[in-house]
Amino acid sequence: MNNIKKSYSQIVRSTGMFGGAQIVNILIGIVRNKLIAIFLGAMGMGLISMYQSTLDLIKSMASLGLDTTGVREISVASNNKKELVFTVSVIHRWSLILAMSATIICIILSSQISIWAFDSESYSTHIAWLAISLFFNILAVGELVILQGLRQIGYMIKSGLIWNISALIFLTPLYYTFGIDAIIPVFIIVSIITYLSTLYYRKKINVNIVSIPFHQLLTKGKFILRIGFFIVLAAIQTQITLFVVRSMVINRIGLEQLGLLQAAWTITNVYLTLILKSMSADFYPRLSIISFDNRKIRKLINEQVYIILIISLPVIIFLLLASKLLLSLLYSANFETAYTLLNWRTIGIFFKVISWALSFVLLARGKGLMFFISDTSYSIIYLVCIYILFPYYQLDSVGIAYMIAYVSYLLIVYLLIRKLFGFRWTKSNLTTAGFCLTLIVLTFYFVQYSSVNIFLIGFLSISVSLGYSLYKLNQVVQLKDLFHKIRI
Repeated sequence: MNNIKKSYSQIVRSTGMFGGAQIVNILIGIVRNKLIAIFLGAMGMGLISMYQSTLDLIKSMASLGLDTTGVREISVASNNKKELVFTVSVIHRWSLILAMSATIICIILSSQISIWAFDSESYSTHIAWLAISLFFNILAVGELVILQGLRQIGYMIKSGLIWNISALIFLTPLYYTFGIDAIIPVFIIVSIITYLSTLYYRKKINVNIVSIPFHQLLTKGKFILRIGFFIVLAAIQTQITLFVVRSMVINRIGLEQLGLLQAAWTITNVYLTLILKSMSADFYPRLSIISFDNRKIRKLINEQVYIILIISLPVIIFLLLASKLLLSLLYSANFETAYTLLNWRTIGIFFKVISWALSFVLLARGKGLMFFISDTSYSIIYLVCIYILFPYYQLDSVGIAYMIAYVSYLLIVYLLIRKLFGFRWTKSNLTTAGFCLTLIVLTFYFVQYSSVNIFLIGFLSISVSLGYSLYKLNQVVQLKDLFHKIRI
């Protein structure tokens, strides 16, 4: 019983630490975007958005899934000092190789990238300079992989806060003084600080980097990057899916409706980023360590899903109740019409966070192809549902399809890991999921279709969800003691 409580306590503690840091980073991001809007205006915001999305796409492709598979390899090797030193050294070398390769390719293809991103060659010089930022960002990925693989959550949080605060400090005087001309220098400065902060904390863990013979570097790297290749393919097909959805919306109902869709996406993605990053920081390394022990896998997944359910419940209820308010506050009153779309997506989130915990075991076990196939099946179901529902529900069909696709994806992934690892839900998880889903559906119904006073429903729903979550959480961890432990 003590071991079970210790495991739950570890999940909640790491989630609390990382979640708190994510909230701080989100607030810093809001301030940063506000300053950018003031100093650079809409054009500057647009340029930064395009540069950032271009860099992110190149980085995700060039890193070849190292940020995921590298964590797995380091976690597996963490109990053997010699193997750990070897694996960390391989990751370190490969991050340098990938960073240099991506930088060279970015410079050589800067004109083509400029045409693809801006429909003009006029930004090719800027893209070439951004290759410097790309280089340091990929190096930082390598350092972060080592920290996460060794479950150094505190160091990850501190390095993240350093670069976020540094970005705010540097951009303010530079953007104020030089305007749009400072965009590229800020990208480069922040990437260097990001790398240096992650390097500093990686060196604090006292794992030496040793020289690796080329044939061993190639052999180990091929194994790591083979799994990563399928992760990159999954990311590419996801981007293609989103492109198809955006194109469908623009062509059928116009650009203004796409703006509404983007607003709903942004709000739900903030929540998803908060909860999924908070939980994956510690869950994935722990899962990787025990990836060949089916009994321990079943136990850890059930524990993680239990915590996901009780932490997600009040947040999902809040999103349902405040959908109109959030759209109006964060955008304008004109965006309130997207609240139905947002609410359908919010229900879909419930199924996404559960399926997320299950799908991670495929990566931890090295089942890259199976992960890609299951992820692609979600995208196919999503697009087919939108195609069928669009004539009847217009923009709302995107939200309805999102929910249906994740219900289907959850079933697919569950059947996969049930067959592979003999996974079964615990009775506690079934009853907890049943209660959470019932409350979520009832709240959705009253928000969408009932004439009952929304403030009364809101008060009751929030009270019940918070009370239930705290009660269930207190059954597995002592909240009073836990609050004293959640420190960086």
